[in-house]
Amino acid sequence: MKKKALSVVMMLVLMLITNSTALAAPSTSTSDELKQVQDNKKALETKVNDLNKQIDEVMKKVDSNKKDMNKVAQDIKNTQVKLDEVEKNSKAQDDLFKKRVRSMYVNNNDGYLNVILSSNNLSDFISKMDMISKVMSFDKNLINKLKEQKQAVTNEKKVLDDKNAKLQQLKASNESALLSLNKDIKAQKDLLSQASEKEKQLVAAQNVQAPSVSVAYQSGTLSRGMSKSVSYSQVISMRSTAYSGDAVTASGTATKRDGSSYSTVAVDPRVIPLGSRLYVEGYGYAVADDTGGAIKGNRIDLFFPTEGECESWGVRNVTVYVLN
Repeated sequence: MKKKALSVVMMLVLMLITNSTALAAPSTSTSDELKQVQDNKKALETKVNDLNKQIDEVMKKVDSNKKDMNKVAQDIKNTQVKLDEVEKNSKAQDDLFKKRVRSMYVNNNDGYLNVILSSNNLSDFISKMDMISKVMSFDKNLINKLKEQKQAVTNEKKVLDDKNAKLQQLKASNESALLSLNKDIKAQKDLLSQASEKEKQLVAAQNVQAPSVSVAYQSGTLSRGMSKSVSYSQVISMRSTAYSGDAVTASGTATKRDGSSYSTVAVDPRVIPLGSRLYVEGYGYAVADDTGGAIKGNRIDLFFPTEGECESWGVRNVTVYVLN
């Protein structure tokens, strides 16, 4: 009787252990799918990292190209100043020559020939010939020198214009590469977000908590400082700094601060695409036309005309609205 009772107890214990194990163990199919999703997620993260590195390289090229464009733009300005000066000197010499001819005409003087014929003797004739020869030689040398200077400056300006054209082509090439990489990284990030969500669901199915990844988008309208309200598609909290100095932006436009229109700001194109119209709290409406080596992630650099305004702005957190 005791043996029978013991057998029943052992059977009950064995059933409890078996059921407990069955409840605790995840299904093989779920585990395999989770592993596959996690492997896919790692592969996507690697692709995103690789694309980020490629974007960083293009950004370096954009910054380098921007510096070259600014230098060439300044050189073109300086060359134009030199060309204007040469033309001014040429005009002054031409005016002087005309005055000399006019003076001879007013005094009923037939010019150099009359001066020679008015010689009193051979010595006077030789002296006047020498003087006229020197005047004519001076005029000729000066005119030739001015022509040479003008031609040299014109050639220099052409070289700079050609160089600027090549830099503009390089800028367009960099922008195209950046646009393509941004599209690729956005697609990979979307897939990564989907993989993270799938991972979360599979882990939840096994009663294991996993961190979730979510992206929040907001939309609405703004009616601040414009004649009509404008809509926005995204709101981003960013860390802002300020910079100054009239120059050429990464987009090839001139930096500007316009309280009644769109001012220039620098952004990370991975966060805000170049050319985007924005509204920055405390600053106003802006266009993302520029980039910067230190402007990465949720950073924005605001353009001001003077260093004093930059210092007054300092570093502050702002809300940025990406306009439609």
